[in-house]
Amino acid sequence: MANTDFLHEDRKYPPGERQFLLYQYLLKNTCKGHAATRKQILDYLATYGIVISVNTLYADLEAIKATMKLDVQFDPHIRGVKGAGGYWVANPAFEPRELRMLVDGIQSLQFITQSEARKITEKVKELADIHTQRTLNRQAFVSNRVRNTNDAVVKEADRIYQAIAEDKQIGFRYFHYTPDKQKRKEYSNKGEKIFVSPYALLWSKGNLYLYAYDGKIFRYYRVDRMDGISKPRLAKREGKEEFKTNDITRPRAKVFDMYRGKEYNVKIRFHRRAADQVIEQFGDDVMMIPDDETHFTITVPVEISPPFFAWVATLGRMAKILSPEPVVEKMKQFIQAAADMYEDE
Repeated sequence: MANTDFLHEDRKYPPGERQFLLYQYLLKNTCKGHAATRKQILDYLATYGIVISVNTLYADLEAIKATMKLDVQFDPHIRGVKGAGGYWVANPAFEPRELRMLVDGIQSLQFITQSEARKITEKVKELADIHTQRTLNRQAFVSNRVRNTNDAVVKEADRIYQAIAEDKQIGFRYFHYTPDKQKRKEYSNKGEKIFVSPYALLWSKGNLYLYAYDGKIFRYYRVDRMDGISKPRLAKREGKEEFKTNDITRPRAKVFDMYRGKEYNVKIRFHRRAADQVIEQFGDDVMMIPDDETHFTITVPVEISPPFFAWVATLGRMAKILSPEPVVEKMKQFIQAAADMYEDE
């Protein structure tokens, strides 16, 4: 006998549109451990006035597997539904663990405000199915740091990306914080705008930095301390030749906390207990040469700066700069200056 199921099916939706609705439903409502029964799928389609047979549903499932590259799996047993099996998507665009990493990364950024972090997190959650979304209701905290309070900084920072793409300069006012509550910000350049040629944006310890040429040298600017970032100007970027020789994507001297300084090849002796801190700072490919049973040495290019000396000082007797002599002398001066502050007057 001929199959007459199709005679009872709703013809308002062409097969392609119907299959797209099915595709959206499975992506949004299923994942590993959470399948949708045939009845649930058919009931969902019925909300759009679509009535199809089970055979047509099977055909549609095969169609979206082939045309939309959706890996739809059948689970013969659904938890809590006796005697029923169901379908679920095994290849979502993002795995739950990937989305959790994205959300945690967004939430932990010091550069953006908490309200901006929540807003972006909600958008990321839309990429997940409803079951995974529940696991994304998380808030990471910026440990021991104060978040930026300027919501406009994210939108203004986008002008930097635009300027880089268009090979144009930008302008902004740059400030530092002061202890004076009446005048919390103190602007560089007498409050006048600074015009630079932007080349890159870098993340460091939750902050976003602009790497730009100021007409003389390349400098780092913390983006959350930039006020009134302009749209790309008509002027073309300067410093292209300097950037080629100082390209930050190439292996280069270690910079501590975005402080620029004179570069030296520095030899440092460490206690073996400091290996974790050394690898954190210089990478796991740093050459650690045994010096004795409890110590090792490294020789690395470093741009010398106060944050570098402060890092060495935090390791106490577990670290000692051995050479070159100018860096050893600067380390002594750094420690002595700190000690002098605690001398009795």
